Amino acid sequence: MRKLTHTRSIFDVAGNFFIILCCFFIPFSTSLMGATAILAACCWILSGRVFSLPRLMMDNKLVFLAIALFLLLAAGLLYTPVPLSEALSILKKYRELIYFAMVVSFMTDNENAAKLAEDSFVLGCVVLLLISYGIFFSIIPSERYGHSVVYHITHNFFMAILAFWCLQRAFASRQYAYLWLVLFIATTINLFYIAPGRTGMLVYVALVLLTFFQHLSFKKSILATFFISLIIGIAFATSTNFSTRVQEAIEEIKNYQAASSRTSLGMRFDWWLNSLELIGQKPIFGHGTGSFEAAQAALIQNTETKPTDNPHNEYLLIAVQTGLVGLALWLALLGAQFIITFRFQPPKKFLLQGVVVAMAGGCLMNSFLLDSHQGHFYAIISAIFCIQAKKGGQLVMGRQL
Repeated sequence: MRKLTHTRSIFDVAGNFFIILCCFFIPFSTSLMGATAILAACCWILSGRVFSLPRLMMDNKLVFLAIALFLLLAAGLLYTPVPLSEALSILKKYRELIYFAMVVSFMTDNENAAKLAEDSFVLGCVVLLLISYGIFFSIIPSERYGHSVVYHITHNFFMAILAFWCLQRAFASRQYAYLWLVLFIATTINLFYIAPGRTGMLVYVALVLLTFFQHLSFKKSILATFFISLIIGIAFATSTNFSTRVQEAIEEIKNYQAASSRTSLGMRFDWWLNSLELIGQKPIFGHGTGSFEAAQAALIQNTETKPTDNPHNEYLLIAVQTGLVGLALWLALLGAQFIITFRFQPPKKFLLQGVVVAMAGGCLMNSFLLDSHQGHFYAIISAIFCIQAKKGGQLVMGRQL
C-alpha cells in the first residue's frame, strides 16, 4: 500500500511539473506545448486521479460543463457526415476541455504549483516578446511568420495577454511596479508597431479597459480611458502597421459584397452567414463533429463563396457541429467562470476575469477553442485560477462541500 501511495505521489509531482512546463511553452511552441500536455495527461492516468473524474464533475459545475461539452462533441461522431478519421481529428483539437479537468484534479489544494504555472506562462510570453524583437532587429533569423515564431493572430493575442498581466502586476507590486510598466510599454509597442494581428489589438483594448475599471474608481477609470484613447490615437498616427490594419478593416466592411469578397473580414461575413443557415437546418444537436467544411461545401455549391474548414468564430462553429445545446454549454462555461470570480480575492479575481474576457472576445473573430495555442491557454490558465485551496472540508472552485 505504501509503495502504491508513493508511486501515485511521484506521478502527482510529475503531472504538476509537466503542467507548469506546458504553461511556459503555450505562447511560442506548438510541439513542446503539446508534448508536455500529453505527458501531464499520462501522469493523470497513472496517478489514478483520472478515475475520480465522475465525482469531480458532480462536485463542481465548471468541470461538469467542460466535460459535458467534450462528451457532446464526442457524441457528434455518431451522426457526422464526414469520415470518422476526419471527425476524430477535429474532436482531438477539443481535448483542452479534458485538460481543464486534469489541471483542476492535479492542482486543487496546491496553490504553489498553480502560482508556478502562472509565472511560467508569463515567462513564456516574455520569451515570445524577446524573440519578436530579436527578429525585428535582425538578431534572430526571420521565420515564416514574420517577426514571430507563431502565426500573427496568435502572437498578438499573447502580446495582449502579456500587456494585461504587466498592468495587473504593476498595480499589485510596489517594489517592481516600474519594471512591469516598462515591460507593458515594450509589449504595447510590439503589438501596435511590429505585429499585424487585429484580434490581438482588440483584445488589448478590452483588457486594458477592464484593468482600469478593476483597479480604479469610476472617475479615475474614465480619465484613464481618455488617456489610453489618446495613446491609441498617437499609435494610429505614427504606426503604419496599426493604421493600415484599421483602414483595411474599414474598407473591407464598406466594400463587402456577399459571396464575392476576398478580404479577411469579407470572407468572415460570408462564413458567418453560412453558419447561421447551417444552424437553422439542424438547430438542436447540429450537423455533427467536424461537419462544418462538408456542410458548408454543400451549402455554397454553385456560388462564389470561398470554402473553409471553420467560420473563424468559435460560437458559430460549436453551434454548427453540436447545435444550440453545444452553444449553450460553451456560453454557460464562460459565464460560470466569470461569475465565480466574484467569490475570489484579487489578483486571482482580476486575472481570471481577464482570461475569460480575452477568450470570449477572441472567439468572436476566431475559433480559439479549436486553435491549439489559444485553446491550451484558456483551458489550463483558467483552470489554475478557478482552483482554491481546501479549508476545513473539501473546497473546490470556491465551493465548500
